[in-house]
Amino acid sequence: MKSFIPFLFVTLLISACASQPDYRPATKGSSGYSEQKITSDRYRVQFKIISNSVADAADYALLRSAELTQKQGFDWFVVTNKETFVESQKVEVASAFGLSHQQRIERRCGLFNCETYQRPHSEIGIAFNSGNNRKEVHSILEIRMGKGIMPNESTYSAVDVIENLSQKLDKH
Repeated sequence: MKSFIPFLFVTLLISACASQPDYRPATKGSSGYSEQKITSDRYRVQFKIISNSVADAADYALLRSAELTQKQGFDWFVVTNKETFVESQKVEVASAFGLSHQQRIERRCGLFNCETYQRPHSEIGIAFNSGNNRKEVHSILEIRMGKGIMPNESTYSAVDVIENLSQKLDKH
């Protein structure tokens, strides 16, 4: 067991370092959000995520649009163009190997006495993952931002979008 604990600790540490939150700035083609200024009140916002959920990518793109709207000093935004596409790729086979060595202690008791046995116990574990389809979802929004009274029903209030969709970040 003593030799298994460091192995388990290292495995958990590596997996914790490898997992990053979905909602973050994209760097060099990685997952996350990016934006491009088109005019003083128009932006193209892109969100890329590794997921099977197109809705997550769309929600995160809307959330980033709302944050950007507030950052630029505006109150609301309208989506003037929207694109979503999904790229699918097969993930390679993964495997894991584990070894555990410990002392097993057994105590057997009868009517008048108890006997204690101690013996070494080893376990070997091997796991194979056959791989799965990985989907990269892109949601691209072109938005126009404004201040004051919202022009129509399809206008998003930046405050409302942030209030409602930022709750999604807490769940992931």
